[in-house]
Amino acid sequence: MRHRPLGAALAVLLAAAAITASTSDASAATTTTYTVSPNGQGAACTANNPCSLLTAQGKVRKATSSMSSDIAVVLKDGTYRLDKTFTFDASLGDSATNGHTVTYEAAAGAHPVISGGEQVGGWQQGANGVWSANVPAGTDTRQLYVDGVRANRAAGPNPTGFTRTATGYTTSDTTLASWRNLSGVEFVYNVSWTQVRCAVASVSGTTVTMKQPCFDNSSKKPYGVNIDQPSFVENAKELLNDPGEFYLDKPAHTLYYLPREGQDLRSADVEIPRLQTVIAGTGTVSKPLKGLTIKGITVQYGGWTDPNNADGFSEVQANMHLTGQDAWEKQGSCDRFSKTDPGTCPYGDWTMTPGNVVFDHTDGLSLQGNTFQHLGAAGLQLGQYVHNSSVAGNVFTDISANGLEIGNGADANPSDLNVIPANNTIADNWVHHVAVEYTSGVGIFQGYARYDTINHNQVNDVPYSGISSNWGWGYNPNTRTAGNKITNNLVFDHLQQHIDGGGIYVVGAEGQSIDTGLLISGNVVRNGDGFGHSIYTDGGSHYITETNNAEFGNDTNSFGGSKEAANPYGDFVFTDNYYEHTTPDFPAGDPTNLTLANNHLVSYDGTGVPASLLANAGLEPQYQALTAPPTGTAPKNLAAGKPVQAQFLDGSTAQLQPESQLSYATDGNPSTYVQASGQFKWQLVVDLQQSQTLGYVTVGMPRPHFATDFHVDASTDGQAWTTVGTVHGSGWGAVPVDFATPITARYLRIVTDKPDNSGQRGDQMAISEVGAFAPAACGTDNAASRKPATALFIDGTQAQLQPNSTPALGDDGDPNTWTQATNRYRWSYQVDLQQAQSIDVVSLLMPNSAFATRFHIDVSLDGSTFYTVARRVDSAGGVTGVQLDQTVRARYVKVVADRPDDGGQTGGQMAVSELAVYGSK
Repeated sequence: MRHRPLGAALAVLLAAAAITASTSDASAATTTTYTVSPNGQGAACTANNPCSLLTAQGKVRKATSSMSSDIAVVLKDGTYRLDKTFTFDASLGDSATNGHTVTYEAAAGAHPVISGGEQVGGWQQGANGVWSANVPAGTDTRQLYVDGVRANRAAGPNPTGFTRTATGYTTSDTTLASWRNLSGVEFVYNVSWTQVRCAVASVSGTTVTMKQPCFDNSSKKPYGVNIDQPSFVENAKELLNDPGEFYLDKPAHTLYYLPREGQDLRSADVEIPRLQTVIAGTGTVSKPLKGLTIKGITVQYGGWTDPNNADGFSEVQANMHLTGQDAWEKQGSCDRFSKTDPGTCPYGDWTMTPGNVVFDHTDGLSLQGNTFQHLGAAGLQLGQYVHNSSVAGNVFTDISANGLEIGNGADANPSDLNVIPANNTIADNWVHHVAVEYTSGVGIFQGYARYDTINHNQVNDVPYSGISSNWGWGYNPNTRTAGNKITNNLVFDHLQQHIDGGGIYVVGAEGQSIDTGLLISGNVVRNGDGFGHSIYTDGGSHYITETNNAEFGNDTNSFGGSKEAANPYGDFVFTDNYYEHTTPDFPAGDPTNLTLANNHLVSYDGTGVPASLLANAGLEPQYQALTAPPTGTAPKNLAAGKPVQAQFLDGSTAQLQPESQLSYATDGNPSTYVQASGQFKWQLVVDLQQSQTLGYVTVGMPRPHFATDFHVDASTDGQAWTTVGTVHGSGWGAVPVDFATPITARYLRIVTDKPDNSGQRGDQMAISEVGAFAPAACGTDNAASRKPATALFIDGTQAQLQPNSTPALGDDGDPNTWTQATNRYRWSYQVDLQQAQSIDVVSLLMPNSAFATRFHIDVSLDGSTFYTVARRVDSAGGVTGVQLDQTVRARYVKVVADRPDDGGQTGGQMAVSELAVYGSK
């Protein structure tokens, strides 16, 4: 199976650890090593004669009772396909003994994959380009992956009008009644912070009856939010109309898939999950699973089909959901709503979304440098009696539900305190693009836990909250939670789809005093979207210290939360933070015992936040390779270091602004610039010192001072000049000027046309860097020109487009056409360059009538793992050129609209006239 760029980063991190024999010091015994491979048939389990994974585990189990050294099972490269859960069980001998460890790890330089999936072959293409394949009877899946990229279940807008009834809906016409396999059709409801999924039971004429108990559980709760009209409909063959969608016809045992451009399912790796639990580890209270380490392994293609049943997915918050008859009234309601007829306790004890990798009753578990991806439930679940664990340097991505779960909502006040996870460290993990199916999930979920530390993680691109801590969903005076820390994390691009959450979200009491309460310190929370708080202390929060955090660039209040009626709420110490909004937001009443001191106001872009705080948040240096995009090779800048002249338009030498130097225009440092003084219009001449053949140039201008209109002249002798490019409506940044055909020139002249007077946008042209580049060896310099393009909503589904708008209009070379989404403000425009190449500059042309004032740029090699490589604010209609901080290698380039994200905002809504990409092939 093709594996992707995360493996390269993991190889760097694990090179020293993935070994076949090691010693901890000079006197230590040599590690006992068993080597395995996906097709291992031997019994010796050596590097030259590897065995199977299960054979090696059998040897480990026989050896652990009398361990005199560490044991390592070394996995060679390849995919280990499982037909049942790979289980570690203390009672069967999987624990380490005598102070040693048992490690399952990648071989040096290898990227082994443990897969719970099965390949689907035998695809045939039919009408309208739809492919189909037969699958065994009984096959059930909610996920399908094509060459490692998740497909979307067939979905679409409501096909008819709906009017709510006690048991479902009446419809405005009989469209729905004509659909096949109605019992598989799912109504999806995006309601505030939740996403609910309930299936149809039957349709008769214009009467829709919904499956129970999902419908009652989702519409009758006395707390939270309830459903009304569906947001969209999912899982019907009649909705299979967008590229990248699939449908499983269970009665006919047939999968259908509408391919994305360029996909051929006869040669593609098509996978569906067949296991829910891919890896599990367990012990008992008296005999926990001890000393187990898993290192450098990818776990993928686990599934979860419970939401297909009558319970559906009746979510309350953070993927906790209701199950069973009358759960809306009884499950986890305790005596909150009735003292005479109480429900089950504690309050908030709802059903947790399971993990595809699950551990409970462990001591000293270590998960290092692994990747959890392409999973249909939560990624990793650490449950009851998990103590002294280390989860470090892992990647969690493309996961249907929560990325990582610790604890649950049941153990508020257990009789055995040890049932609560304790003394675990979750550090230096990259959690991104999770909760992609159950979209009100979170990056890291911490239920009831004690003395756990969530430290130096990066959480980004999540639809709801980044890190969610504690549980109870209100004040619980008996909670045994204590001593947890959330420190030095970087959270950004959260609240992408839902509201009323935060980068860091806290609910319920933490400890019994400030000393035993929750510490939130050193975190940076930025660029969140939906309503809420950057750091959110919600109902029942108690005993929380928030210090030395930074929050900026968010469309939310920096800090605050909602008090719950007469329940205790407060004992907060908020000091020495860097807030975009220094006034707290407590809409439901002020907390008791609130200490606010020495908090600092900072700008939207983070100006005012100490550099040391920004640098320390997120992954520590030894783990930063995880989040670094693949490195590309920068094209040779023929203008670098070359001499320049600043002239007024009459050719006379221009005066310069104080501290401005001519060399700044070609010194390779974008933070320096040259700027004239005394006249608004001036020109910069660059001498390349010999004639060069050029394909394009870039003109870098700083944010405070730029030309909105300029042109570029070229000359071979410095006397006769020809205009070779003109730019109108430019913003600041590195603006590319692409020549229709290559030119030959020794001299380049950048001439400002506007501003030509005071009070105009841009103030006056300044030039931070001039780039001059040879033409591409073949094809156009703009790598995005006329390449396959896709318009996507922020949830990754195909965007609906304005009338007469198509994705192809965004890279067709015509600046007078554009593509634009409709019905949702936030969307993204993605171009497939069709081959991996180095990318240095990205240019976005937007019409003056519809533009994004804020956007960011993501890139990917494989179409699944995306890296954010640039972010822009204060953009407008016209050209925005973005010089990447470093040259990256990528095949896919995506521009994501951040604002406008609602009506009445400047720009209206992003439209894309031209996306251009420059670099080296």
